[in-house]
Amino acid sequence: MVSDNGFVRSVERVAALLELLSQRKSPMRMIEIAQALDLPKSTTHGLLQTLQAKELVVRDASQRYRLSLRLFSLAATALELVDLPELARPAMEELSGRTGGTCNLAVLDGHDVLYIEKVENRDSLVRLVTHIGTRIPAHVTSLGKVLVGALPEADREQWLAEHVFERMTGHTITDADAFRKDLQEQARRGYALDNQELHSAITGFAAPVRDHTGKVVAALSLAYLGSSTNTAEKRELGAQVVQAADTVSTALSTR
Repeated sequence: MVSDNGFVRSVERVAALLELLSQRKSPMRMIEIAQALDLPKSTTHGLLQTLQAKELVVRDASQRYRLSLRLFSLAATALELVDLPELARPAMEELSGRTGGTCNLAVLDGHDVLYIEKVENRDSLVRLVTHIGTRIPAHVTSLGKVLVGALPEADREQWLAEHVFERMTGHTITDADAFRKDLQEQARRGYALDNQELHSAITGFAAPVRDHTGKVVAALSLAYLGSSTNTAEKRELGAQVVQAADTVSTALSTR
């Protein structure tokens, strides 16, 4: 249900509940939460049950509720992503300068990749149309392949079942089964490859960026102009992208 200000009422209530618990130094009983938020007990109970099931709040032996440590983990991830473009830029500049390609950094946002940093080679005569804030369907980019491939299996299968595999070029993968096989090949190879699937003149290579726990939080790619790159050259460029992504992962985990 949408409130008069256009906000989703249930989400407003969840946000208010979490803010309330964050402000209190001790856990609260359900009736205390209901009174503080001026909510019916049944509504408050439903919100707490849902948040507990999602591991965002914890109920203790005295039937009192507090915020869970999972929220701190989510906050830590958000802070890492804020710092990530700055941490990644030196490795991206080095890779772009060495190869002459365009280096991108992106995260998965639903069924799209969201570009959060970009470095172009100054001497290149070609400028790609992507920029920070660009969203592109994940299946047509090496970045997206890395990020989808890193999802837990159940989430990945749901993503594949729900994704619309729009054709961009004659090389675009257009069905879930073929994309799944491509992800398996990516895992064997060690990096993702966009073989002119977004643009007929661009080959893309990507590798994962991991946080201190080993979780994939972003992907780093090299967009390379041309379709004539042979197998050995592709393998070498892929290895350089993996090395750059590993450098960023190290910087992220040791900051």
